[in-house]
Amino acid sequence: GSSSTDGNVSSTVTQVELQAERASREHSAHLLVFPELFLSGYGLSREITLSAARCIIQEKVIAHLQNIANQYSIALLICYPELVDEKIYNSATLINEHGDILLTYRKTHLWANEEREIFAEGDQLSSVVEIRGVRVGVMICYDMEMAEVARCLTLLGAQLLLVPTALAVSPANENITRFIVPIRALENHVWLAYANLSLPQFIGLSRIVGPDGNELCRVEKDPLIVADLIPKNYLHKIRSTPYLADRRPFLYSIINDLKYLVKLPIDYKYTDD
Repeated sequence: GSSSTDGNVSSTVTQVELQAERASREHSAHLLVFPELFLSGYGLSREITLSAARCIIQEKVIAHLQNIANQYSIALLICYPELVDEKIYNSATLINEHGDILLTYRKTHLWANEEREIFAEGDQLSSVVEIRGVRVGVMICYDMEMAEVARCLTLLGAQLLLVPTALAVSPANENITRFIVPIRALENHVWLAYANLSLPQFIGLSRIVGPDGNELCRVEKDPLIVADLIPKNYLHKIRSTPYLADRRPFLYSIINDLKYLVKLPIDYKYTDD
């Protein structure tokens, strides 16, 4: 996707409509995923984020996009600042091809003060829902960097993980997109659709990866990419490594033990380079 950074909601809604029509008409796609905070733009002040969030409510934007999904018979993952009881969440709403809302997920792992000063943390992982027979879960950007999130969604039955992202250009972030994206798909034997904002400000590298960690397609010239998910093609590739079945969960209880929570020093600085 392209990057918008002015909280100009009506123009991004128009983008969603155009791309939904294209994906459906030209590619017969069943699901279209947009990057993190796509409707408002990422990296805005609290003030502009709040006015974008209010606009989304006042203009009934989500209901309008439900109609679009229904009209073109395509599921949409829409990312936006969600205003609830004076808190703003970094949210993603999954709408099915009939225009029904299947889930709204609020980002659970916020990155640095930039996000924490604006957003409240969600406190539940995405539910896993079905779109045309495929079980789908959602994580947003920094969530993907926590191995536990993808593993939990997979254990809940997800076959496809949707990862809307706004990852800035930096040397450290290069490795996140290069390595973590295929590893999450491979270690959980799931498909992963990674939708990042684009250059120059964001690192791009949006792509769809298969359960064997191999790339099915990536964004190059055109921001719209399409892949077919065909489970039977992959069964032989993953037969020798049934990770989920071979896990020994009783060894891992430490992951869930609060006494191992790491505390950062008060003057800790997050950097992105």
